[in-house]
Amino acid sequence: MLAFVLALATTITVPPKPATYVTDKAGVLNAARAHVLNEKLAQFERDTSNQILVYVDRTLPTDSTIEQFANDAMHQWGVGQKGKDNGAVLFLFTGDRKMRIEVGYGLEGVLTDAKSKQITSTIIKPRLKAADYDGAVEQGVDGILAAVRGEGLKGTGKTAHESKSLHLAPAVLPCSAIFVAVLILVIVIIVKSRKRGVPGRTWTTPDAAGNSSPWSSLSSSSSDSFSDSSSSSSDSSFDGGGGDSGGGGSSDSW
Repeated sequence: MLAFVLALATTITVPPKPATYVTDKAGVLNAARAHVLNEKLAQFERDTSNQILVYVDRTLPTDSTIEQFANDAMHQWGVGQKGKDNGAVLFLFTGDRKMRIEVGYGLEGVLTDAKSKQITSTIIKPRLKAADYDGAVEQGVDGILAAVRGEGLKGTGKTAHESKSLHLAPAVLPCSAIFVAVLILVIVIIVKSRKRGVPGRTWTTPDAAGNSSPWSSLSSSSSDSFSDSSSSSSDSSFDGGGGDSGGGGSSDSW
């Protein structure tokens, strides 16, 4: 009971789960380069299932250590796949001049504490001292990817976000199919009615110039709508895979 109370007392406020793999709340990264890096990390998850994030902010929450913040954030954001915990996050706090690589249990074997320390001290720190935030993040991430690629995990070809979007698609597809079927039925009834001489709206066919008839327009519009609804999302957004928490890593300063 005492341990539970102490745990509650030390709980810190963690920002909501990032919507992208690269988050820059300090405004120090070049937007175009951050976008390229975000795409790179999304593709890395597709290829390996490993989730690697970059989180940059100005200061840590009051009365929080970077170790506590990193561990709590990784847990609440669900970084890494459920049961694999194959995630890692590079945290930078520009105002505090502190950084940490937090590593999930599933990647500890390749991204060890010693390897994480090597990346922060020999790759990231020199560039941060030179105020090269983009270079520090990009080269630091390259070091992380090179290490965790050795775990040999295979991806599904989709990120966790894309997989969740696909799971929602079956709920949309039946509605689209029903709409198209009803529309076709209505058109058939109208066409048959005109052939029987029943008063109604005239439905023309394509002329010699190839102009579309009302039927062609509606059919095309419905088909496009159905196609858009059934297409999968690939916007490289981040969604946690259900990882539990970090298991190691390294903190540093500059």
